[in-house]
Amino acid sequence: MSGLAGRTAVVTGGATGIGQAIARELSALGAAVVIGSRTRERGEAMAAELVGRGGRAMFVATDVTRSREVEALIAAAVETFGGLDVLVNNSGIEEPEGPEGPSEDGWDRLFDVNVKGPWLGCRAALPHLLRSRGVILNVASMAGLVGVANGVGYAATKAAIVSMTRSLALTYAEQGVRVNSVCPGPIMTDMTLAEWDLVGDHAEGRERALSVIPARRIGEPEEVAKLAAFLVSDDAAFITGANVPIDGGKTAGLMATSRYRW
Repeated sequence: MSGLAGRTAVVTGGATGIGQAIARELSALGAAVVIGSRTRERGEAMAAELVGRGGRAMFVATDVTRSREVEALIAAAVETFGGLDVLVNNSGIEEPEGPEGPSEDGWDRLFDVNVKGPWLGCRAALPHLLRSRGVILNVASMAGLVGVANGVGYAATKAAIVSMTRSLALTYAEQGVRVNSVCPGPIMTDMTLAEWDLVGDHAEGRERALSVIPARRIGEPEEVAKLAAFLVSDDAAFITGANVPIDGGKTAGLMATSRYRW
């Protein structure tokens, strides 16, 4: 795969989980990586790790729901490394939900972080990405491609990201900016572990997850990171407006069992 030497990437939520794995992968391919996160201790540790491995990296404390902080994140990347080539909108949250959805406050938090945050990132980054003919990669979810029982709020935010990705891709294609998303299924992160804990028994939560994944395993953050790295590389130069599932086949369709085939 093509390297990313000489390029600068901003990764929101890059201190933990999938974002952390993406930051490591992009750094390993030669990109300067700017991590935006609210978790200062983890963010600074992540940047130090990348620098310790010979990479170029920095951390900027960022609440993605605040436009001034997002603008400061992008400005810091441009000022420190001379430009911007890649924006990875990875920050995201979940809220407790039941059949009726989250609380009203929970709904607002979901849309603030999961939808407004990426929109603010795109808005701040696009002037620079137009100059570099760069790339936006949104981290959506398989929940944005299919319905999710007891997850109406989260699914609605990720469906919004899927549509945002397509719309931005169409808007900026002729100007050389590509926009895609990755749509992970169950991935071994703290967020997934928290979901299993809600079942009441961690082992039971895991088994429920595995029962509807054709590949019969949980994905790893590093697998999402490799897909992300491909999509922001020159090897994916003819891919834009794509929302790519990485879910072990979960969104491919209904699974046939020994008893049922519908």
